[in-house]
Amino acid sequence: MKHVLPTKLVARIEEDLERMISQDRLPRSGGLPSERRLAQHYDVARGTIREALLRLAARGLVVRHPGRQSRAVAVEHAVTLESLGVVIHAMKSARPERRRLLEGYFELKRETLVTLLVLACEHASEKELERLSNACFALREGARWDDGSRRWVAQEFALLRMAAGAVDRPGHFLLVQSLERAFWGMAGVVRPLFSSEAVRHWSQQTLSWLYDRDVEALRRDLPPLLLASDEHVLRRLGAGTGGEGIDSLYSDGDRTPE
Repeated sequence: MKHVLPTKLVARIEEDLERMISQDRLPRSGGLPSERRLAQHYDVARGTIREALLRLAARGLVVRHPGRQSRAVAVEHAVTLESLGVVIHAMKSARPERRRLLEGYFELKRETLVTLLVLACEHASEKELERLSNACFALREGARWDDGSRRWVAQEFALLRMAAGAVDRPGHFLLVQSLERAFWGMAGVVRPLFSSEAVRHWSQQTLSWLYDRDVEALRRDLPPLLLASDEHVLRRLGAGTGGEGIDSLYSDGDRTPE
């Protein structure tokens, strides 16, 4: 790795260690290999390893104590929206609590979308509502003509941001930003599983309701359509694959309970 830029090295090691944590490839104690052993494994300076560990600690995934071994925090206790991708890597373990976190993400996104669109129908100007309708139309067309890349995902978050702006809800805008960052952190696993047809269907219906300012239909009928789309993803979500690599830094003794 010596020819890679230092910042990219740190990011790559951080991602590798994050994956190691999320896939339960640690001793039961949660202890990570020492900085020295990690530096030897990656063929980098210990300072590079230290920076990667500091980044993980800043995200709440690792606890560091001077002069002692760094330890991973249980993922379900450390995860945030932005680090939800860590949990998705761990889905191969089929742990119910981690699956529930993913379900919680989808539920939060559904509630946010319905709330913002209802508020827009109730309070947005005709001009703002027209912009929202145009964004919804673009989402529908993106899903309709999807070539398998699911590029329409970005249009869905654009619709959410636009709705937050239309009703002057900066808190919701920040939430949408976090939801989007969380999505892109797990996009490699989740995005291929989306049903473009399900998204086309709910966006088509939403377009009609926005045009009519039909608040009751949005409240009553949009949530089950969104839920059906999300449940399609959850049903198709397969188990991840394990890996090797830095597992070799442990001896058999390292993997025994404390």
